Amino acid sequence: MDFFSAYKELRNRIRKYRPRSIVRTSMGYLWHPVKNKLEELEKHPWQVLLLVKWTLEDTFASDKTGRDIKDFEFDELRQRLFDFPERISLWAAGSSARLFMRQLLHAQIAFQRDLSPSFTREAALLAKLAQDHPLRLLFLSKTGLEPLDFIDLAIACYAAVLNGRRTIGTNWFSSLRLHYGDASVDAFIQGAARNYDELVAFCRGLPDAKRRRTSEFYEFTPLKRFPFLRTEGELEYWHPIVFFRGMEGFVHSVLSEAGQDYIERFSKVFERHVLNEIGMSGLCYFNEAQLKAFCRSHQKVPDALVSFPDMNLFIESKAGLFDESVMTVGHSEILAHKTRALQTAIAQGWATSIGLREARLAPAQVLNAPTDYLLVVTNRELNASRGTTLREMYPEGKLDYPSVEASIYLPLERVYFISIDDFERLMAAARSAEFEVPSFLEKCVELDSDPATAKYFFEQHLNALRVPMRRSPLLSEAIDCSYERIKQALGSSISAGS
Repeated sequence: MDFFSAYKELRNRIRKYRPRSIVRTSMGYLWHPVKNKLEELEKHPWQVLLLVKWTLEDTFASDKTGRDIKDFEFDELRQRLFDFPERISLWAAGSSARLFMRQLLHAQIAFQRDLSPSFTREAALLAKLAQDHPLRLLFLSKTGLEPLDFIDLAIACYAAVLNGRRTIGTNWFSSLRLHYGDASVDAFIQGAARNYDELVAFCRGLPDAKRRRTSEFYEFTPLKRFPFLRTEGELEYWHPIVFFRGMEGFVHSVLSEAGQDYIERFSKVFERHVLNEIGMSGLCYFNEAQLKAFCRSHQKVPDALVSFPDMNLFIESKAGLFDESVMTVGHSEILAHKTRALQTAIAQGWATSIGLREARLAPAQVLNAPTDYLLVVTNRELNASRGTTLREMYPEGKLDYPSVEASIYLPLERVYFISIDDFERLMAAARSAEFEVPSFLEKCVELDSDPATAKYFFEQHLNALRVPMRRSPLLSEAIDCSYERIKQALGSSISAGS
């Protein structure tokens, strides 16, 4: 059976029920208590949320003519969706084993990743900009919020969710209103919540809402854009992880509506942040302008080169829109098209690695280093893993070495694609005299050379090799200052450890 036929069969069953009752039953199921994280994953929350999306997108489903769904009928719908892989082929033409595995992992990993305060990062970066900076003005115009107000209100809700509150009453914001004002609190609620009718309109307004795609089976729910369902006097979140991921991507989701006009400006802000992280690590590094001078060329070069006695570490930042389609694509050619920025980063690394040695203008430590590495730092986790893995997911020949020298100086085995979360953690560790970046990266390559010990995510290397979990100075300042402001607003004992 093809994907659309399986979907159509399921959709026809869904149409018998009132969409509102499916929403309520889904939320009740998602809130059902479990003993541990494994039991939570076995509930397959991403599939339940897909049922909600399909239900609300269907213009023929009716709250007037349908009937309330019973629990056993809801379980039947879930089972039918769960059985999709056994009934249809989800393997897309032009896919590969690696690419198919990437699809399967995407939604599940989002529910397994550790929670972190990283949702404050982009708002904190905006708050550092001048009041009249286009990005800051764009965020204010689209949300009605100043970046710091968003951080404070998000952290306040974050604390409530962590403390096990399943709903947040609108009166819960009363104390916050006294400090932040009705306009800011109402803007936050409007930006993070939708009532039932608004949620229906949102789902039906999604791109390709009327066209079914196999990739939907793997996507993280678009409901993260509005992680709260607003009912009378209450904000109910779908799932703690949906709330956390929603706050994590809030600034990016809002500003992405401006497309390239946003991302071109944000790329410069992101690049400065990456360079600041390197600078605060205390490592010896050369910036883009210095690298160009060392290569005696006007060619594109990475953003930085961190120099060690026996290693050159190139750093390239890549901020992109990177929408959900990048994460769920199942065709090798399409993946290669959507991730051209990664190819560009590798090409720059190869060219600079060779150019430095040909020009002979760089310091002796750079010229004499026997190995080069490249870290491509992205503004979200792309599940691209490393150079060799990306080559396996691409069409044959797409990542061939341009020369023998490129394969010697910077082989794909020493290229890693890492999220800004992981990069900040690495740079924070580098500030410690006990941590050596070269030996850590060498160990990563060693482990990845054996399928039995290879890791897919860079975070797995950080965890396996017990790299300390430390915040970046940007996040530490943003969170600590936010807690102080919230304590003043609430007169509470909320603390950075809660």
